[in-house]
Amino acid sequence: MAWVLVVRPLNQIRLLTQEMFQVLLLCDGETELPGGLLDDSMQKVLEQCVGEGIVEVSEQACPLEADQYYHYYHNRYTKRVFWSVTGRCNFRCRHCYMDAPEAMLGELTTEEAFALIDQMAECGVLQVDITGGEPFVRKDFWQLIDRILSYKMVVAQIYTNGWLVNEDILNEFERRGLKPEMAVSFDGTGWHDWMRGVSGAEQAALRALKLCHEHGFHTSVGMCIHRGNKDTLPQTVEALRAVGVQRIKTAHVDETDLWRRCSDGNALTWPEYIDVMLPYIEWYYKAGRPIEELEFGGIARLNQEGPGELCVRHYDGTERCRECYLCGSTRWSCYITPEGRLLPCMPMTASPEQERFPKVQEVGLKKGLKNSYYMQFVDSRVKDLFEANMECDSCRYRYECGGGCRAAALLTGDHNLMGCDRDMCMLWKEGYVDRIRKALDEASAKYGNDI
Repeated sequence: MAWVLVVRPLNQIRLLTQEMFQVLLLCDGETELPGGLLDDSMQKVLEQCVGEGIVEVSEQACPLEADQYYHYYHNRYTKRVFWSVTGRCNFRCRHCYMDAPEAMLGELTTEEAFALIDQMAECGVLQVDITGGEPFVRKDFWQLIDRILSYKMVVAQIYTNGWLVNEDILNEFERRGLKPEMAVSFDGTGWHDWMRGVSGAEQAALRALKLCHEHGFHTSVGMCIHRGNKDTLPQTVEALRAVGVQRIKTAHVDETDLWRRCSDGNALTWPEYIDVMLPYIEWYYKAGRPIEELEFGGIARLNQEGPGELCVRHYDGTERCRECYLCGSTRWSCYITPEGRLLPCMPMTASPEQERFPKVQEVGLKKGLKNSYYMQFVDSRVKDLFEANMECDSCRYRYECGGGCRAAALLTGDHNLMGCDRDMCMLWKEGYVDRIRKALDEASAKYGNDI
């Protein structure tokens, strides 16, 4: 990622060729071009940049602003940081990764949080998405937002339970020119209060979603599926659509210690979850694709504009899989816990394995993104997993699944970072992938033209 063009204000990125990069270095507002500096090939690149609006012609010197010059960062390129700004929460969810009501992971002080934000900017981070616990319980929330914005980093998503979302909060976002996507949990009509441990949580979530929609904020919903709410999806989709939601993602509830203690018999095994969700593929099409996007986590993604997508097959089935990175998402983003630990993803907070990863306060974010156990993980290839795990290496499906998800291997598999993702094993070895593909094909053939 040596040459990237960042397009303000949304911090969209465009990868540059070396030749385009060299041309743009000359477009400093003070160097007269072509002026004998460009060969024919570079001249064509310049014309392309002008045509695309990347540079503009000026008849007189017009020096760049400081922010427009190329900046080299000495660490791993990371576009997005997903940051739990607090471990505290006003809910008592039955499945929380960090047992948030007890705030076992605490939170950074304002000064520590400021220092972390400063380090994000020093490392070239372009986007900071906020979660918790419940982020709005922090009294210094807007101080953190303003610190992030002072570096022209984007806040694109806020994950909240919705209880504290009101006109004042949305006005504060709008006053700053911000309209992040508001991602709200909603675990089924009639069941949300039970799952979240607070009476009135369901109405609060619907109220928050409706208010966000009225203010023009994009909204999305995550829905945890369990034995109690498994039959509520149709009415849940309708209730959410009525308040402006257009994207819903369901998920199997990860087997955290808290969920094992508090599920009251409602926990579903991974096969049970798939069996529950498969009929909903046909339901979505038969119901006329009632919502813009409906994703069944780990199974399939359905949308109004095209065919359904299989979410299981991650690789092309050839030996090229061995050279692929162990976790693709960590090549572009990272997760920082409430206590400042640098992790590949949020689910890993539920595993003791997280303690092997560095704390930013102790090593600094730049070192964490350059030379740390975290970077060892990020740079690992599928072949490294196969070398450490003979069961995966000898499996006939290894070049389709690539060993599966490392967080799943920690939480529900072998409880080993390089162990087997048993959920993925089951999908391939017990024919579930074929069943999912068949359900998609049959639904598409039967209803595909009714868009």
